[in-house]
Amino acid sequence: MLVYSLGVAIDAPPVIPITCPAPARALAQGVRCGFVRVPLDRSGGQPGTVRIYFERYPPADRSRPPASTVLSIEGGPGYPTAADRVFRGRMWQPISKRRALLLIDLRGTGRSGALACRALARTTLGYVVRAGACARQLGPKRDFYGTGDAVEDLETVLLAVGAGKVDLYGDSYGTYAAQAFALRHPERLRSLTLDAAYPLPGTDPAYADLVAAFRRGLRLVCQRRPGCPAAQTREDAVALLQRTARRLSARPVRGFGLDGDGNLRPVTLDDDALAQIAGSSYYSYAVWKDILAAAVALDRGDAVPMLRLGAEHLSFDAGEAVPADFSDPLYLAVTCHDYPQLWSPDTPIAKRAEEVAARLGGYPPGTFTPFTAESWTSYPYEGPLACLRWPSPTGGQSPEPPDAEYPRVPTLVLNGDLDTITASSGAKVVASRFPRSWFVELHNSVHVTALGDRDDCASVIYQRFVKQLSPGDTSCRRAVPEIRLVTRFPGALAEVDAGRPEAGNQASARHRKLAVAAAQTASDVISRWWVNYSGESRGLRGGTWTYEGDDVTTFTLDRVVFVSGVRVSGTVEWASDGSVHADVEVDAPRGERAELELSWSGSPLARATMRGWSGGERLVASMLAP
Repeated sequence: MLVYSLGVAIDAPPVIPITCPAPARALAQGVRCGFVRVPLDRSGGQPGTVRIYFERYPPADRSRPPASTVLSIEGGPGYPTAADRVFRGRMWQPISKRRALLLIDLRGTGRSGALACRALARTTLGYVVRAGACARQLGPKRDFYGTGDAVEDLETVLLAVGAGKVDLYGDSYGTYAAQAFALRHPERLRSLTLDAAYPLPGTDPAYADLVAAFRRGLRLVCQRRPGCPAAQTREDAVALLQRTARRLSARPVRGFGLDGDGNLRPVTLDDDALAQIAGSSYYSYAVWKDILAAAVALDRGDAVPMLRLGAEHLSFDAGEAVPADFSDPLYLAVTCHDYPQLWSPDTPIAKRAEEVAARLGGYPPGTFTPFTAESWTSYPYEGPLACLRWPSPTGGQSPEPPDAEYPRVPTLVLNGDLDTITASSGAKVVASRFPRSWFVELHNSVHVTALGDRDDCASVIYQRFVKQLSPGDTSCRRAVPEIRLVTRFPGALAEVDAGRPEAGNQASARHRKLAVAAAQTASDVISRWWVNYSGESRGLRGGTWTYEGDDVTTFTLDRVVFVSGVRVSGTVEWASDGSVHADVEVDAPRGERAELELSWSGSPLARATMRGWSGGERLVASMLAP
């Protein structure tokens, strides 16, 4: 079929149309779905083809041709873009009047021939060994699932659907693929947005830049929040955690912790485990919120909070793989082909461990503080050593074509200052390479800022940028509320700070402590939302809770215990703007009962109000919002 692309007549590849899945039809009328067949190896050396799946959503105004197409690329690598259609659709809808939306599953993901292998079909335990076996099972075709080949598929689909100029958005690994596309097809771009940007061809293979980002983040969250546990102990936040890492290295702690869904997991807390927990901070607000207070509690002999962080964030048996949802083989095929490694490409697999040890020994002292180089690189899953037994590539396209020049396309680079997997240091490098770019760093934000934005900041900046080719006012980046650190994990009600009495209060300090404990319980449950996947779980020291809802999430608590002896029941409503309203009943250690209404906003340094009755006395008090 002859189509016109960017004003040029081209013989476009054929589309294999299919009926769109129900979730796609529910998102927008007129959605078009199908496959475009592409060669596995465009050089012709490796036989075979791949069917690339797409969903094209038309603009709201269909009376004239679209002004552009929003092309969105998912992160990972390994996740399919189309499966994330709801969040990508929400971000597109405010700019959809003259713009279509195109979602394409990159080769080896989702419905584009999700890559699978027997070695990783049932578990990811023993990941490095299984990765090597997977590479052997895939054979030579593994070299043709890298970024360079994948982004050429994007151009093929754009030709097939007759798209013109594109506003390209990529998040996480999607930024890596988006940069590769921009270098190959600059004429196709109207704008480029890189959300949580990772430079081509990659950054430090030992993740030294990421541990530096964690150190920076730890100090930032402590500086921005009164009552930081490190400030209470008059320590630097990094030094506090380094002391904990050394202690756990010498004397590991073993026990059981509650994972995000309330299941008890056996946990061994050593310095490797602490490093893995810290590495999870790129997505988990619970790590930032809890880790310093959990370290202090561990010093005190209370291991429960740190065991819970371990159960929530350490790697366990992943069970049956579903490659269409996430493909570990594709993750490995991309990262082992494209990213820098701790060994030379010509080093035999049997000699790589020796070279890794030598490379790690060459880093300057303090590079991996608060951890050691060995603990920081010991991730059992998708870490710096994931490709240790994966053969070096001999085929496939590189992500960065030779002699490529970065185009003058309007480019927006977004990054959270608490992102510890695509650090701001690397995102700034990306921005510096594009001659016409803007770098916007959002305070108190983790990995990926515009997609699923709960702060109405990064997504608004992105939408304005696509409309105007300029981000405009970005001052909201400084107004994202601070991480509300746990100041301490109280072992008893006596250790809880009493709330400040307000006008009309008749309650004693003990009853105000009870109200503060109730607010802390509600906050602790909300923070588990980030690591919960089932909609139900258990309290830190007892009780159960469930939740439902989207823009407003309603938690139902049943005798949840955060402070020993204090049982909290009732409902907690958490709105997308961060505001909280709770109606709870509290049972106290001495038989006291309280009925309380709690509320606070999502604003920076907000204060919580606590009203109700406790022990027959009128309670009106306030505290820094937990």
